[in-house]
Amino acid sequence: MTGRELPYDPRNRESILEYAERLIGRSLRDVLETLPPVIDFSGHKGGFGNALERYYFQYEPNNRQEPDFAEAGLELKVTPLKRSGKRLVAKERLVLGMIDYVAISSEEWESSSFLSKNSHLLLVFYLHEADMDPRDFVIKIVRLWDFPEADLEIIKDDWNTIAGKVRAGLAHEISEGDTLYLAACTKGATGADCRMQPFSREKAKPRALSLKASYMNAVIADSFARQSAVRAEELRSGSTFEQAVQNRFLPYVGMTADEIAGSLGVHARRGAKNFYSLLTKRVLGVAPDKAVAEFEKAGVIVKTIRLTPGGSLKEAVSFPAFDYCDLVNQQWEESDLRDVLTRRFFFVIYQLDRDGVPTLRRTRFWTMPIDDVERHARMCFDRTTALVMEDKTEYLPRSTENKVCHVRPHGRNSADVVPTPAGGRAVRRSFWLNQRYLAEQLVDEQQG
Repeated sequence: MTGRELPYDPRNRESILEYAERLIGRSLRDVLETLPPVIDFSGHKGGFGNALERYYFQYEPNNRQEPDFAEAGLELKVTPLKRSGKRLVAKERLVLGMIDYVAISSEEWESSSFLSKNSHLLLVFYLHEADMDPRDFVIKIVRLWDFPEADLEIIKDDWNTIAGKVRAGLAHEISEGDTLYLAACTKGATGADCRMQPFSREKAKPRALSLKASYMNAVIADSFARQSAVRAEELRSGSTFEQAVQNRFLPYVGMTADEIAGSLGVHARRGAKNFYSLLTKRVLGVAPDKAVAEFEKAGVIVKTIRLTPGGSLKEAVSFPAFDYCDLVNQQWEESDLRDVLTRRFFFVIYQLDRDGVPTLRRTRFWTMPIDDVERHARMCFDRTTALVMEDKTEYLPRSTENKVCHVRPHGRNSADVVPTPAGGRAVRRSFWLNQRYLAEQLVDEQQG
């Protein structure tokens, strides 16, 4: 902090919060009578946050291991929102600090630098508007955030997963899909930036610990209708979140979907579009009209898949249809496809008998191996965008052309068409995970 008298007590969280809350509904230009004639907001994502720290809170931005308001044990995090229809959502993940591969390999969770710095957060959300002077960005939310008990147990497991990979000499294989809430996101000017890790000669990309955008959306919509599936007591007793979720399904393994529905009071018919989604929620103890809080915060993608009587995968797994014009403007590192494929998946697996009746066989959490993401899925993405640019949508990658994924129609019918960059119209399509690939990944356990 500076030596001058501050307009708040830096030792007192309530005083800091009260001062910060004066920002709500206002911009930097509104709250500061005199702004420097030139503020450099370009060149780095933290420009607006740095300006807020320097000119409003009156301290110099820093990379110290202690919290920004050290005497109050409070870390300030300034992060952007964007519009999504009528809602405001997180524009990006919230970075909480670079990973020092050497340091994290020798730390324990309870005494970790991450926990000591980020246990108590002061979150300031501002609305990022394209082509607007950052001085006029409006602050929308100011709040203190202490991680709920159950969330902190999951974050602890995430941190241990990341630290464990570093200790195993596998920092170069870390994927954001390895974890639920706390991610190790890549940092660096280019994809070629690499650094040494302590237990391997293989160089690893620089990474930072961050809260996923999906988790930040849950913070933003804290009062939104969602319900936790797992209690903090379960996690403290030694179960991980994923073990607790899978344990919920164990009593129903071997029962038909109709039997499960009957025992849980699910009245939807098996042919209804949301039937399996309702079953999953009810097994987890979540009401039909609520979202599973932990899945939303972690960005977990839940998929129901069915096996044939012989045990092979019945169908490929689809993702939402893409917009051709938007797709060709995406770069792989920030693409929707890469974002989806680096998430954690939760598969609920049923097997059909000869009469087509589905029986619950097992569940599986899964993350796509990072090599499959960066090599095979990227090839599919690059090939797709190139063909769309050439207006050759009829030749988009088939399942025989790529190990991991392909493109196929995803509309109501052949008349469901959307614009293309060339000015024409083409059938609505989406990316799909290949049946054979998923079978290799998931159907490798003993058939129940």
